[in-house]
Amino acid sequence: MRQVADLVATVFAEELDARGRIALREMQVVGRLSPMLGDTLSMALLNEYISGQVWVEDGRIVGNVTLQSMDQVGSRWRISNVAVLPSHRRRGIARTLMLATLREIAQRQGNWAILQVRADNFGAHDLYLDLDFEDVARDAIYRLPVPPVNPDGAENGAQLQPLRTWYSKVVQELAQAARTPLAQWAQPVRSMDYELRFTTLAGEWLGRLTGFYRAERWGAWQDRQLMGAVETIVSRTSEYATMRFLVRPAARGNLEQALISRGLRSLARTSSNSVIVEHDGEHKEGIAALRDAGFRVQRDLITMRRAIRPQDIRL
Repeated sequence: MRQVADLVATVFAEELDARGRIALREMQVVGRLSPMLGDTLSMALLNEYISGQVWVEDGRIVGNVTLQSMDQVGSRWRISNVAVLPSHRRRGIARTLMLATLREIAQRQGNWAILQVRADNFGAHDLYLDLDFEDVARDAIYRLPVPPVNPDGAENGAQLQPLRTWYSKVVQELAQAARTPLAQWAQPVRSMDYELRFTTLAGEWLGRLTGFYRAERWGAWQDRQLMGAVETIVSRTSEYATMRFLVRPAARGNLEQALISRGLRSLARTSSNSVIVEHDGEHKEGIAALRDAGFRVQRDLITMRRAIRPQDIRL
């Protein structure tokens, strides 16, 4: 575990977000425990749901692929941490590890392998295409170092109205409409993520009262249908503010600038931290509007999938 964590840290040090760094630290903590305790924890916690393949030379792990079950029935398996030390690349290690991983999924009677690759990692993307993976979605994280003091206030006649909450069937339906069927296959829009809970409302009320947490939401309506929405969140416990926005396909090209401008105006009043937006990479109008507002790509990932075939058990 410790060697795998060290390898991942070496290869992906500049790419890990906050969640990735936390997961890496957890791996390092387990790996640095005594050998017996570390192995026991690894077997107890990971054997059924997380496994993987490693390439060892001279007693050192120089290549790794991590495999994780994505559901309780073992139908979908996530491949991650595909890493080879720079000194050992161009030798087919990654391909060999990937073939062994696909074979393991077949042995476990899985149906799908899913992974993510950086959009600018052309070599890895080509490898996965050669292994019969296909692109299903693209998502990017954009960052604005500091919210503008006087953001553009133009809403181009959008007439945005406050939304009471982001958690409702109306916003869920908008989120479903804003994503392609393939993208929703990779990451389904779940109703439970949009359920209005008392604890959510109470938490937001308390956050506003204490000044520790503030969320603002705005939406654009047409014929009683929500065409677009934006949400901003500022928390004193986070090093950055977040913004997310959705636009129905029929309204694309008309609402993006208005939603982003509205969000930045909200943040200009409540935060001086950088702003992070995670957005659908296939929404070209949204990406263009983010760039026009000064956002720059921090991470751009392509989600890929591959159906597992019976003959994969012989790879």
